[in-house]
Amino acid sequence: MTSPTPGKRSKQQVLDEMHRGGVVAVIRADDSDAIFGTVDALLKGGLRTIEITLTTPGAVELIGQLADRYGRDEMLLGAGTVMEADAASAVIDAGAEFVISPSIELDVIAKCVEKNIVSIPGAYTPTEIRTAVKAGADVVKIFPASVGGPAYLRDLAGPLPGIPLLPSGSVSFETVGEFFKAGVFAVAVGSLLVDKKLMRERSFDAIASKTEQFMKHVANCRAN
Repeated sequence: MTSPTPGKRSKQQVLDEMHRGGVVAVIRADDSDAIFGTVDALLKGGLRTIEITLTTPGAVELIGQLADRYGRDEMLLGAGTVMEADAASAVIDAGAEFVISPSIELDVIAKCVEKNIVSIPGAYTPTEIRTAVKAGADVVKIFPASVGGPAYLRDLAGPLPGIPLLPSGSVSFETVGEFFKAGVFAVAVGSLLVDKKLMRERSFDAIASKTEQFMKHVANCRAN
């Protein structure tokens, strides 16, 4: 196994941090102007694991800037919507510590394995989940989790025990407790916290406040 680059977390450390935090914030922005204020607000609200999707203009450069600005002590930074191996290489070189795709992209998984970086492909059915794990996925993103909801995740845990699952879609104040009861590894949250309207209006205090409320709610749900 490749040793981690000096100054970077090992793959297991990244997985432990992601699981401990329990929530991955997904930033999918139309422009990059409000990214830094949004990240500051999420961190202020107590959320440390942040995904920048490659649908955001200038995403690779942003990941590099965020990695330089905050470092590993302040946040766990990853890239999302990664569909090609060369894109995976670019975000990893920029500083991403995990790579997420909406689907099973075998070349992306292989690149993450080669680079010893956490791979989180998207899947839905048991066959897809097993295919992802056999290819080297560390966690499987269940997408869209809005189809089936927590009950579907609970059903998956029976025949597929021990596979870390990350639901994305329909995660809310009302459903997040049920997702954790279903045994998920963590949850991915987008517009619930990273609201594009609030970003456009630079309402960063509102983002921080809602994030703080949600993270406290998540902590209570996981404790009970």
